Amino acid sequence: MASGKQSPRQAMINMMYLVLTALLALNVSKEILDSFVTVNNGLENTKLSLNDKMTAQYASFEAFASENQAKYGAAWNEAKKIKAAGADLVAHIDSIKARAIQKAEGWPMDSIVLGDGRIVDLMKVTKKDSHDELTNMMVGSEPAKPIEGPFTAHELRGKLEAFRDMVKGSRPDDQTLASTVDRLFDFSDKPDASGTMNNWSSLNFYHVPMAAGITILSKIQSDVRNAEGEVVKRMMDAVEGKSFKFNKLTTIVKPLSSFVTIGSKYQAEIFLGAYDDQNAPEVYIAGPGATVDTVAKKIVGESIKLPMNGAKAQLEQMASGAGIRTVKGIIKFKPVGGEETTEVFETTYEVAAPSLVVSPTKMNVFYRGVDNPVDISVSGYSPGDVAASMSNGTLSKAANGWIVKPGKDTEATVSATVTNPDGTKKAMPGIKFRVKNVPNPTPYFGGKSVNDETIKKTDLTAAAGVIAKMIDFEFDLKFDVVEYKVTMVVNGVPLEKSTKGPAVSGDMKEIFQKAKPGQKIYIEGIKARGPDGTVRNLGALSFKVT
Repeated sequence: MASGKQSPRQAMINMMYLVLTALLALNVSKEILDSFVTVNNGLENTKLSLNDKMTAQYASFEAFASENQAKYGAAWNEAKKIKAAGADLVAHIDSIKARAIQKAEGWPMDSIVLGDGRIVDLMKVTKKDSHDELTNMMVGSEPAKPIEGPFTAHELRGKLEAFRDMVKGSRPDDQTLASTVDRLFDFSDKPDASGTMNNWSSLNFYHVPMAAGITILSKIQSDVRNAEGEVVKRMMDAVEGKSFKFNKLTTIVKPLSSFVTIGSKYQAEIFLGAYDDQNAPEVYIAGPGATVDTVAKKIVGESIKLPMNGAKAQLEQMASGAGIRTVKGIIKFKPVGGEETTEVFETTYEVAAPSLVVSPTKMNVFYRGVDNPVDISVSGYSPGDVAASMSNGTLSKAANGWIVKPGKDTEATVSATVTNPDGTKKAMPGIKFRVKNVPNPTPYFGGKSVNDETIKKTDLTAAAGVIAKMIDFEFDLKFDVVEYKVTMVVNGVPLEKSTKGPAVSGDMKEIFQKAKPGQKIYIEGIKARGPDGTVRNLGALSFKVT
């Protein structure tokens, strides 16, 4: 009943089950009760047959897993979970049967559960027509509100739902299996013989004669075994299908690296997308001057047979010169019981000459307080295979390259680790950099700097303040003047005015108005705050008024 075409015996059992269930609403005669016994005996025999079949199937599965753990191990572990859950569920239902018979007959349990684990023949039960035992034990007095607890229909339904979900979860992509199991374990409300909608618990076990209830439980056990057998068979078929059932062959060329240097080797694995470890293909590449006929799928000229590692061909070629290299060849494969098939493959790789890198070591400088952009690469490796780090500072990935923010020490080392095509990692030698503060900016006043000696009075009185500029520096940085003072000798008396910020104060403007040609103006104590937050002393400016 699991899926597909049913045997005549299974179809007969299902039909009898439906007919006899419908008769439960009528007065049950001895003949009908005996019919239930007949159906139950058939279900018990079916259960034993399914158990024997499952035992043999599990033994075969376990033997395969022992011989080839890599291939069958994971599936066998899942199958063991299904096996344990199915056995527990069947044993639980047998316990319900035994308890119901014991309540009805008063027999000791060892006379109900026989030595081989089977339940006593239902024909020997004298109270086959009794309604009370299963009703009181599994449903209770209110059919609309079935009782809960051990050995109730509510508990049984929960166990069956859990088993159903386990079976479906073991093969989540198998929609056919899911539909089959959902039909087997359907717990939705249904109409009883009178047409009244009823819940699953009451429909199956409320006011049901002992013979009918035991038969229903046997039918549920048969459903469990059918579902168990179906999912385990599908597990086995799925494993076998991965290795032995081919409907299409595809060639895969997997180079360990597509970038090599002169003197090194190009290495690649060439194999079929679906393959059998016990039935390796033959792989040939075109020799010097040979070509591959893609229509006839054969090599025209010299062919070179590659050595095999299992089902994978091992390709090695000496990189004798720089440039793009192309390898063409064919793969021949003969599946068991089938005809030989041939596929064409082609792969390219690049050979590069070692490159010269010249670094001005005296210019290897990082500046504190600013983002230092750098490019980090390793010849022969893609950027994704390069992991960079540094000492004395932080290194972060940017949209283009990396950003270095050095620390307080005077040196920093940038290092890199590369990932090889085979997954191994290699540390590259680090490069040292000096760490320095950003140089001080140059102060300007009225457009004049330390290189100027004179200033016109018109420029003096028009000056807005002191500014700080970075001259011939790679970084575009801003320094803010935070304070300075102005000194000028008027009539032999030195006048001195200070201000905060870059702007000329009102007092300073009054001094500038008194300036006469030949007088000296001193702008001293100039301090500016840089982007790193530090305050720098920029010295002084002095001009003669003209």
